[in-house]
Amino acid sequence: MATRTIICFLAALLSLTWIWAAGIATPVAGYIACAPTPELRAILGVPGALRYSDPLRLPPGTVLVRAAPGRDFAWVERAEAPPAVLSLGGGAVERITPVEGAVSSSDWMAFSPNGAAAVLFSSKSARLQVLAGLPDTPRVALDLDAALLPEPPSTAAVSDDAATLLVSSPGTVSLVQGATARVVLSGQRFVSVAIMPNGRDAVAADAGTGSVFLLQDAGSRPARTLVSGLPGIGAVAPSGDGAVLIASRPEARELSIIDVASGSVQSYAVRVTPAALHLLGIRDSFLISSNPAETGWIFMRQGSGASTVFIPAASAASKRNPKGARQ
Repeated sequence: MATRTIICFLAALLSLTWIWAAGIATPVAGYIACAPTPELRAILGVPGALRYSDPLRLPPGTVLVRAAPGRDFAWVERAEAPPAVLSLGGGAVERITPVEGAVSSSDWMAFSPNGAAAVLFSSKSARLQVLAGLPDTPRVALDLDAALLPEPPSTAAVSDDAATLLVSSPGTVSLVQGATARVVLSGQRFVSVAIMPNGRDAVAADAGTGSVFLLQDAGSRPARTLVSGLPGIGAVAPSGDGAVLIASRPEARELSIIDVASGSVQSYAVRVTPAALHLLGIRDSFLISSNPAETGWIFMRQGSGASTVFIPAASAASKRNPKGARQ
């Protein structure tokens, strides 16, 4: 259960985007949004030589920003304008696309495996919405009265085609079809639900029992327990090929790789509490700490193993006088 820091990971370069400046190419490994002050930064460089960019310029009146996992776009909510999708390129905002009809203030947002769809929940509006066509042609594909759900939702998962929607509360996971919701799994304390890359199956993590369940065909068939005995389990995310799951265990300061076929578990100790599991542009790599004022850490799956790399904290000058901050 040891970790190691890699100096260079050449295979990762194939999945990075790049910034070209003065004839020098700088790869963009991903983007990270920060709160409570709305702030969006790019993660620049390659494993072993990563750094945070200065804050990107955001639209006027931005009150909240969320980076799409593994994609070059973000979601913003604004004080006096409709929510919008920010298309990103080269570590900067390239285009702003407003989304009419989307809730103006959301409690949480969950993206589909490849970021083509997302779920928004607003307790203030009592609405659950599904967005489709991300990032280029965003639209509200479903607008549901949250009172129709068995319990107030705490998280959700949606397929890339926006056709399959699972909504989770602490005690249940429900399949939503149209204006109806059917409970497909009951438990003690569900903390995470995710659609698998095939768009049909899903997984749910129950922190109360330390278990992860496989919901085949979105709950059309009986759920199968993949693994149990992982106390304090948190977020769960599938690998790009769907062969394994990456699961965080914040209290134990561990991340576990779960083989979907066999249920075998490999656990890795990390140097920081894995408070996040944010997919980056490097395949099967997740940002597990997301405060640029502190050293950041990335957990990377590599073949049958894993490693961690760090990102130095943003410079004091950048934090005092952020270049490219919002207008």
